[in-house]
Amino acid sequence: MSNDSPTRGFSSRSLFLIWAGAAISVAEILSGSVLASLGMSSGLVAILLGHTIGGALLYLAATMSSSLRASAMESTRYSFGIYGSYVFSGFNILQLVGWTSIMMLQGSRILDQITVSLYGYSNPNLWMIGIALCISIWLLFISRQHAQLNGLVVVLLLLLSLVMGYRLIRDLAFNAVEGAWPTITFWQGVELNIAMCLSWLPLIGDYTQHARQTRSGPLWSAVGYSVVGSCMFALGLGLSLVTGSSDIALMLTISGFGLASLFIVFFSTVTTTYLDVYSASDSFMNIWPLSHGKVLSILFTFISLLIALLLPMDTIEPFLYLIGAIFSPLYALLFVDYFILHRPSAQTNRWNLTNMTLWGLGVVLYFLMQAVLIDVSNSLLIFLIVGGTSVLIKKKQKRV
Repeated sequence: MSNDSPTRGFSSRSLFLIWAGAAISVAEILSGSVLASLGMSSGLVAILLGHTIGGALLYLAATMSSSLRASAMESTRYSFGIYGSYVFSGFNILQLVGWTSIMMLQGSRILDQITVSLYGYSNPNLWMIGIALCISIWLLFISRQHAQLNGLVVVLLLLLSLVMGYRLIRDLAFNAVEGAWPTITFWQGVELNIAMCLSWLPLIGDYTQHARQTRSGPLWSAVGYSVVGSCMFALGLGLSLVTGSSDIALMLTISGFGLASLFIVFFSTVTTTYLDVYSASDSFMNIWPLSHGKVLSILFTFISLLIALLLPMDTIEPFLYLIGAIFSPLYALLFVDYFILHRPSAQTNRWNLTNMTLWGLGVVLYFLMQAVLIDVSNSLLIFLIVGGTSVLIKKKQKRV
């Protein structure tokens, strides 16, 4: 458990605002714009279905950590043993640092395009450094000691985002224009929504382990992310349809919000990304317990900054699918053991070889299904196949 945990825990309202803030991000809007080829009606159905499924999975992960009073990666010891949890902590640190780098890169590029449009000034690296510094300040002073300020910023971000989206769509009179959008099937759209939710599965427990209300805290965390995340995806979809573009900087420039656009992009990047580096430090402390969690979080922030400066990534969809491949079978096995079979915890064991083998097969199966382009959600299929196989094997083991 993190040594930087709040002394009185998080209220359900605080958890709702934390996870609503996590959903207000450039990545969510960009991902929503990818659904433009589906059209508004089918796109909205894909968003709602994907976030409903993803939200339910988030709720289960949040509930498990809240009940066990264990961080997200500590809770994996329940099914995979101590060394197994170290493996997944390593994967989680890599994906969180990678995700932080992507968010910094995307945010700085959009901020730079806006400042070029407004003031003719360009320096994306300066924006990236500014984001990293603000994340560090958020970690040190605001995220814990000034939770009300964090909540206020989140509410302002949500209101500004929705007003901006409404104004732009209203001004363009819902006249959809043809754009050069990538073709995507309905179930690929659903999978993209689920994958975005899955990217938060290894984080949500780091916060709900400190929930004051062990039942309502996880529920409001999942609701906060799912509802606001759906709104952000829908905003990206709508803006892409009415502008014929998935260029967020262009959309924000057209909206005429000027400085408000800078505020939204900058602080939405901060309120989302500080969660990643905080959880990266929690995952590290599952392997090697330290008493300086905040210092470790700031170290991960600047490692992510260095990666963003040196190794830019243009798209996030492949990264999201990689996360789905790793964490879908992991949580399928975890949920089966904890919620269905109620198996004794394996946290005192070094390994659980049965579960590690099933997890490895699940990862391979995910990539195979993606290669043959099955028109259904890969994450959902993996949960059903790996989870069902786990139930059959373990019930058979119990009878022997």
